[in-house]
Amino acid sequence: MDTVSIGRLFEGFFVVAHRGASGYEPENTLRAVRRALEMGVDAVEVDVRLSADGVPVVIHDETLERTTSGRGRVRDYPVDELRMLDAGSGERIPLLAEVLDEVKGKAALFLELKEVEAAAPSLSLVEEKGMLGDVLFISLQPEALAEVRRMSPRAYLGLIYFKPGEWILEAKRLGCSFVLPHYRLATEKAVSFAHRLKLRVVAWTVDDPATAAELKKRGVDGVASNFPDRILPLRG
Repeated sequence: MDTVSIGRLFEGFFVVAHRGASGYEPENTLRAVRRALEMGVDAVEVDVRLSADGVPVVIHDETLERTTSGRGRVRDYPVDELRMLDAGSGERIPLLAEVLDEVKGKAALFLELKEVEAAAPSLSLVEEKGMLGDVLFISLQPEALAEVRRMSPRAYLGLIYFKPGEWILEAKRLGCSFVLPHYRLATEKAVSFAHRLKLRVVAWTVDDPATAAELKKRGVDGVASNFPDRILPLRG
């Protein structure tokens, strides 16, 4: 069986590198992804948006200021101009295609769709590279997940949320396999409810091993961390 497929995450407690090993390297860069893979994480999470010319690029914010040498909105620049910016330590803003190539055969990929428009081109790339079973499409926006589901009945989906609400039921309605609550919302009761609906639970973002251990005790299936090496000892 493929050792990095999303299906393998159903077998036990797992660790996700949040924006790569972003506690150590510039977030959402190939350098952060590689560092996470060297640590032996089960999955790497990155964020995807579209450039002005419709290319999926890996960056969290709508604007460039916080994480790059650029200014203004990501979607206002063609990919060639975005690629000239410094995304930290001399790294460039990665193409989604590059990240897929980097993780293939090494770890699962949690792909956060930061905008609905990114759903179709991101899915196309994943399918093109034969990685549909290795990628979990996640989003705060139910519409983005609905768009992926419309195009691919087989894609794995996960709904992210950070405030109280009927999110677990919404995830089930969307056809998700995972829910990704902010760790404070991953109560024993919520985790149990999600499990009754056959949903796996991934809590974010947890950098403290004691907090991660408590979440594991509550039944959480996985934890996303900026410092994944701190959480990996809990896998056993």
